[in-house]
Amino acid sequence: MHHTADPVEDPGILLVVGSGEAAFREYAFQEIAASGRHRLWLMTDSAPTWERPYLDGWTVTDPLNPEVLAKDVGEVARTRRITGVLCLNEAMVWPAARVAEEAGLPGPAPDAVWRCRDKALTRAALTAHGISGPGAGTAADLDQALDIAAGIGYPVVCKPRALGGSIGVRRADGPHDLMAAFTAATAELPDVPQRFEASVLVEPYLDGPEISVDSLVTDDGVRPLVIARKQTSFPPFFEESGHLIDGSDPLYEDAALRRELTRVHRALGITRCVTHSEWRLTAEGPRLVEVNARPGGDRIPFLGAQVTGVPVALTAADLATGGNPDPVRRPNGAAAIEFLYPDADITLADLSLRGALPEGVHVELSARPGDVLALPPRGYKARYGWVSARGESVAHCRELIAQARAAIQVKAAA
Repeated sequence: MHHTADPVEDPGILLVVGSGEAAFREYAFQEIAASGRHRLWLMTDSAPTWERPYLDGWTVTDPLNPEVLAKDVGEVARTRRITGVLCLNEAMVWPAARVAEEAGLPGPAPDAVWRCRDKALTRAALTAHGISGPGAGTAADLDQALDIAAGIGYPVVCKPRALGGSIGVRRADGPHDLMAAFTAATAELPDVPQRFEASVLVEPYLDGPEISVDSLVTDDGVRPLVIARKQTSFPPFFEESGHLIDGSDPLYEDAALRRELTRVHRALGITRCVTHSEWRLTAEGPRLVEVNARPGGDRIPFLGAQVTGVPVALTAADLATGGNPDPVRRPNGAAAIEFLYPDADITLADLSLRGALPEGVHVELSARPGDVLALPPRGYKARYGWVSARGESVAHCRELIAQARAAIQVKAAA
């Protein structure tokens, strides 16, 4: 079903495949639309709500089904000139890449996108290019997982092959932990559009601080746009609980990180897009955790733009339409976001904010009375909101967030 106003002259449209929650994606639509360089048409599974002010039109389709999506894109192309395809949603990046390729539009090759989406293929590509040693493997059952872990040596990490956001990812320090880790990695499979006979990846545990990098990837190379220091909680799980972004982080000029960014993207064959990759800074140097063929979530690009001056979403849109963006980083302080979790599983009775907030702080309380907030492994992303801050430094941001958190009142049902 298509919805549009009839243009006097067709300036071309950028197809956006999928969107998401307003809190975590509206800034991208706003940034792209405000530039005046792109008119947006949304391919969506339901009628848009918050997206409408930024759209020239939309089509209700099945963005997870490449055949259905391609058919409906063809219908759009009958009346509008399509300039590119952009996807910000992890589950839809592969169908979007297929549609772009079939239409002869710019963008990463679908097989390269799939090598990012399937974490087992990611590991295989890295091993084939000598970037990581053999050891990681896929398991269809617990016995296979035990055999792989024994070959690697503990600790290991079990994770679903095609999920993001650290959902279902768990560390196992020995055989006694592996059953729980394997169960956690398979519990989320009903939500995975792509199925595998061997659905769980078992790989070595990487120790060290974790970061994410949103990178500009072109035929000429890979350049970091936004680097965030990640916070995780609830071990042995890796639930993402916050991100710290310093516009002057020395990692932007770190030769080892830049070298590994280039090697990994070349091994995967991914180019002409903005990627979001996650890394561990180990004693042996930066080691890849995963690559996503789309910009980061959790408001990382939005906060990054504030402290680096680099418009990540607009850069991705320019690439998708055949442009050659060359954004310049202009460091301007720091930014941080922390997600609000209960200390234990609760049913929420009341949630409120008491008192004034410090300047430069934003609080979003998203849960409602009656919501059940369950922590891993019973649930993931059990957030009742988030706090973000802009400051002179990371330490300043942490102080501002601590002040804001003290003003939030959470009451659990009896």
